[in-house]
Amino acid sequence: MHFTSILASLVSVGSLVRSAAADLRITANNHSFGGVNFPQLQFLQPRYRDEVIRTIVRSNARVIRLFIRPDDAHPDAEPELGGFDRSMLDQFDDTLAAIHHLSKGQVKVIIAPHDAHALRGTNGVPCDAYCKKLDGAFLDFYSVDDYRELYKTRLEVFFRHYPSKNFDGRPWAELSEIILGVDIQNEPWSGIWPIVAGETWLCDMATHLKDTLGLGENNIAVITGGISGAQMPEGIQNFPDSAIDCPAVDVIGIHGYYAQESDATAGTPWASIFLPNNTLTSRVLGKKLLLVEEWSYMNTDNGLAYKKQAIFDQGNALNYRGIPWLYSHLTIRDEGTTARINPLREPQSSFAIGPLVNVLRHAYKARSNFNWSKYLPAPPTGLSNLTLVPLNPYIPEQSDCVFGCEGFLCDSADGCRTDLICKNSICQVPSESQPGKVGDVCNSKKVCQEHLKCESGTCQECDSRPTIQPDDPRKVKVYNDPNAQCRADKNTLLQTRSYCTLPSASNPRGNPCTNAAHCDANQYCDWGLCKRCTEGCLGMPCKSNNKCKTGFCNSYGRCDYPGMKKIVSGPGAYARDWTRNRKGAGWNVGGRKDDVRGPNKVRDEAMKINIPKETVQATGQPAATA
Repeated sequence: MHFTSILASLVSVGSLVRSAAADLRITANNHSFGGVNFPQLQFLQPRYRDEVIRTIVRSNARVIRLFIRPDDAHPDAEPELGGFDRSMLDQFDDTLAAIHHLSKGQVKVIIAPHDAHALRGTNGVPCDAYCKKLDGAFLDFYSVDDYRELYKTRLEVFFRHYPSKNFDGRPWAELSEIILGVDIQNEPWSGIWPIVAGETWLCDMATHLKDTLGLGENNIAVITGGISGAQMPEGIQNFPDSAIDCPAVDVIGIHGYYAQESDATAGTPWASIFLPNNTLTSRVLGKKLLLVEEWSYMNTDNGLAYKKQAIFDQGNALNYRGIPWLYSHLTIRDEGTTARINPLREPQSSFAIGPLVNVLRHAYKARSNFNWSKYLPAPPTGLSNLTLVPLNPYIPEQSDCVFGCEGFLCDSADGCRTDLICKNSICQVPSESQPGKVGDVCNSKKVCQEHLKCESGTCQECDSRPTIQPDDPRKVKVYNDPNAQCRADKNTLLQTRSYCTLPSASNPRGNPCTNAAHCDANQYCDWGLCKRCTEGCLGMPCKSNNKCKTGFCNSYGRCDYPGMKKIVSGPGAYARDWTRNRKGAGWNVGGRKDDVRGPNKVRDEAMKINIPKETVQATGQPAATA
């Protein structure tokens, strides 16, 4: 079904929705930001490198993520274990200096000092010295002490022993003016979930970076780097308890690759993962920071015509949720059907630099519930007062839907198609038990949903508010035009039903409900209507289910949203018995002390796993599992 004709007469973006703005928007005075991954930036010729950096700076990106790893034309900075090539570090140092100089200190970097893909020679990363020594038993990198010590030496050389040629001989561990943070590794245990061996490695390396090498005392963040690879929408791959409980971890780095679906945009999973005050955000608020280090366009059968839409949808969702992000990744080569973007192309070209620059511009002034000021100063322009979800201007004309369809972001009761409901900022099909749907019986005691009207005892759709057209027919106002105006709320000869008038944001009526699952996550069901929750709400501490108005008390002692799946992590059916009390380096990774049989048996032989070739997959599906 095509909705172009409907949208030609839809509500004005700026005139109706403001009075019913959703409660889940970010209002805190902390800044968010956007950025990019450019793994091979340091390998470019200085002239091209600087041109790329200038382009990135002009795009309003605040962070560039760099990798120290080999590629097909360049060796690793550690060509043999324990032996380092200073010229490669000098080249990397030159790139740090160029970014700092050309951005006038406004852009910082995140450094990934190693890539887990290099342990196997997968994902386009050549097999490095660790890979050759491991000979396929790549999990030994995390569980065998000899490899831990070798990797600690690598980190020491990079961040403590190498004297910067461009920053007065200071070690990188002190360069907080250019380095925002350091990944423990890029995607440790990539493709493996649950983590089957060496989980203590994570906190051990984080502590080494933060305390031993001094990143902590110099306000440089320690970042997890995307544990286990791509994040499943309902999983916990990137944020296991071992990461959240480790005191040396400052930032949880999240990697996710989501494609546009028939019932969801590419940004819908991000809006669900970072629902304000859900289990993840409430557990880490005030303790850790959240950063989406990698996300990108995923090609589908729809073709490249939808690349721009998917990029805008994802950046838009993350900006609205107040989560900083880095696009993955930039290149100066042809993009083809890949997710990569060449920043040197003109924004008007058929490729996707335009929507990326657009969402970077919004991210520059976006708000966040998390305080990043310790690692990155607020932009000089201040923060945005954005209260609306920006509509996507890159939806192709041939698209079956351009506004308010299932999976689209919404910020008000009338932000979705009338047969859907705007819940938790996402247009959703109402459940069978959801009261007040189109066609339901209504009366003075049984009200309809806020965007519907009760007529002849039945909940019915309201008429769309036509857009006021200009006198000049050449300037017809269409959908997605934030400068358009709506017609007044009155009957016309061609109109048989009046427009619905939504309650004001200061005095919302609330949707009808019979339980909290029928309401937004920050509401509860009170005498048949959804009301704003002030106690026993999502993310608040609890000791029992009856203390939570918005759902149930989960295993972390937080009020959770009803209907959420219980997530069990760790190897074996008894994972929850022994994972909850682990406290960083030194815990018993083999299970209980008396477990000597079955999958928890501690083995002394090398663990060798054959892993198929990896490719980035949509919806965060791991490429391989143990």
